[in-house]
Amino acid sequence: MRLQALMRNISMCCLLAPATVFVNFIFSRQAAATLLPEPQVFASEQGVLDVLMIAKPSPIPSISFTPPGGGAAINPVGWVYEVCRRPVSGDQCPAGAGTVADYGGVRLALQQGDTLKIRLINRLPKIDPAKLTHAADPGGDNLYLNPTNLHTHSLLVEARAPISSDPSVGDYIFVSVFNSANGVPTAQVHKHGSVLMDVLDYRIDIPKNHPSGLFWFHPHAHGIALNQVSSGLAGIITIGNVSDYARGNTAQAPLPDAQIRHLILKDIQVLAAGTVKFEHGSALVANGEVLNQQDPEFCTQKPSGASEARHGSCPGKRDSDSGGNDYTGGRWYFTVNGEPYPTIRMTEPDGEVWRIVNASGSVSYDLHLINDADGKPIVMQLMAVDGVSIHLPQNTPVQSAVELAGGRFNVVDCPGPPSADVRSIPICVTELVMMPSSRTEVWVTYRTPDGRIATPRGGATATFKMVGLTMGSGDKWPAVDLAKVEFSQSAPRNLLNSALDIQGHVLAAMQPTGIFRAPVPGVSPAPLPAGCSALPNGHRRRILFGFEDVTVDGTFALGYEEVDANGAVVPGTARPLTRFDPSQTIICLPLGPGQTPVHETWELVQLSTENHNFHIHQTKFRVGGAASSDGGGILQDNINMGVAVPHVPEVMEKQNGVCTPDQWRGGQCSSPPLVIVIPFSQVGEFVYHCHILEHEDGGMMAKIRVVPSPN
Repeated sequence: MRLQALMRNISMCCLLAPATVFVNFIFSRQAAATLLPEPQVFASEQGVLDVLMIAKPSPIPSISFTPPGGGAAINPVGWVYEVCRRPVSGDQCPAGAGTVADYGGVRLALQQGDTLKIRLINRLPKIDPAKLTHAADPGGDNLYLNPTNLHTHSLLVEARAPISSDPSVGDYIFVSVFNSANGVPTAQVHKHGSVLMDVLDYRIDIPKNHPSGLFWFHPHAHGIALNQVSSGLAGIITIGNVSDYARGNTAQAPLPDAQIRHLILKDIQVLAAGTVKFEHGSALVANGEVLNQQDPEFCTQKPSGASEARHGSCPGKRDSDSGGNDYTGGRWYFTVNGEPYPTIRMTEPDGEVWRIVNASGSVSYDLHLINDADGKPIVMQLMAVDGVSIHLPQNTPVQSAVELAGGRFNVVDCPGPPSADVRSIPICVTELVMMPSSRTEVWVTYRTPDGRIATPRGGATATFKMVGLTMGSGDKWPAVDLAKVEFSQSAPRNLLNSALDIQGHVLAAMQPTGIFRAPVPGVSPAPLPAGCSALPNGHRRRILFGFEDVTVDGTFALGYEEVDANGAVVPGTARPLTRFDPSQTIICLPLGPGQTPVHETWELVQLSTENHNFHIHQTKFRVGGAASSDGGGILQDNINMGVAVPHVPEVMEKQNGVCTPDQWRGGQCSSPPLVIVIPFSQVGEFVYHCHILEHEDGGMMAKIRVVPSPN
């Protein structure tokens, strides 16, 4: 079954080009020189992980850029997190062992009930204001000083703000730390939160009933998030262990660590010397300079021919648009754990669990694992989505699985006889569409052309690749081979013969003691703030994604309104599409009686012909509210919204491909609302936004507040 539900938007460029694909398979048989490394791990001890994390520039040794015309190879300078266990005194990591400053990213390994402490130090360089898109936006006058902060993406933790008695913060984005070496920020007209110099302390308490899974961390400084993530600032967080929810179907034993891989996908654009046109003018760039204000037009979407083997990168090109940039001589690198086109050597007879993170700023990946022998995609078993393991009862129809997953996967029938010794129906996939910030966990092993598990023949290989992906009328992401996979599995299988047994934490989260049902600890009744109230029964919130001014390109914005049980807009609730203003709280809601999580239904309305990727902090959501009778299903924290289909020419000719709300209501644009159900279990101020960071930085974000219930 092809991707259908909610994927009416994305066109895939390379699926129907067998000649080109076959040639690429031939080139991909050339073994990569580097075996894929695991991210280095900092694990909690006695319930605490306390680290020093320094954001700083650093050469990337795994990337070697050769300037046009020859000359010495250059290791481009990215931005990395230097991490070490927090010293007894001082804000400097010791040299040598115990300190990691890896562009690929580190892993912070935590358990339920742990406390994560991070002392964040900003040692990032200043940026030429001419090379920043949002330097002239309200509140953007200090962006050239490169302020930063941290967001622990997808953790279900409190968005705790600083107070006088405790200046540390939780997962709270309305604060910025500046590097004093770059100068003191000037007064701002439109501040994005508290301003600190050099140092910011985080204390994040992991709930005892938090799901085990895969999460990540990255900067969330508005207006410059794309620049910082695209330069390399990101790492991953794991809660618990894979064996908390996955076992073999023949032996109920934990999966060995050797069978678990973490794959952090990053990309970075490296320039050749010349002149580049930015939003507010042109500026000179040097050989090896990183273009952190990324341009999706850097490469052609497809290889130019059989001679172009895209092993971990694609060559820069001249933008065909009038007035576009010439990136010829530059290179766009796509790395796995910081390595361009590494080799994944699979030796475990039972295969491996791949925990994949899209840590790119704006790139969406259409991922396939292609058998090099026949050019066909290899079947994988889906285990978890966005950090929470799935749970689908045995009678779940395949189409329901597609809809529950938001159309993010090409779901196929699992080969072989049904397995009666698993608790959740196995979901098999051959394609993973991962928009920015998404995480996917899959079980991978060698399979025959008909998808059955088998011992591989000698020399069996595959290519892990992203095929070209077009985002509606918007960005065109290039096709690139990401890694070589060598199947060296010769011993008999020990734990499974058909499928992993998944006991999904989505089920546990919805039980009476689960994080989305149990009373929220540490929260006491309090009077409601003015204008804050529970959503009436049968009512929904509607979020509209479009432009503040459709005649001005790039004015990314969100609108809001409440609708009643009959679908009518509640008078006085509608807000026009407006770019992000952190001084404005768009939604305020209380927890339920007894400080229990409250569940709301939202409608997401896409007004653009270009894709957007909805994400909300501090929680998850369920597509359509669909769930099995026991509370199972699939939970997500980001989702592709599809695209609007205009029926009047002015949308494309005069409105930058974006419909107005009136055009949508009047039927001049078709875009069925995407209905989701969101459980709120964490108090504090946070945001919802498009996680394509170009769109987020441009203003497609809004503020939400969750407060204690008064009773």
